[in-house]
Amino acid sequence: MATIGRGCKLDSKLISTLIKRWRPETHTFHLSCEECTITLEDVNLQLKLLVDGYEVTGSVQSGDWRAVC
Repeated sequence: MATIGRGCKLDSKLISTLIKRWRPETHTFHLSCEECTITLEDVNLQLKLLVDGYEVTGSVQSGDWRAVC
């Protein structure tokens, strides 16, 4: 998660607009054309995070996060 913002410029106006259009009760963005939902596939494609495999539950206290992940 620490590397998400690297290599791209974040547009604060765009982020503010998306925050205003977020509807927590439906977990969607309400846009003028339709609703938009973020899926696990979106997370995988955009952030390069794995979305299949074993789930992470509970708390982990470790100085070696590479070993944990």
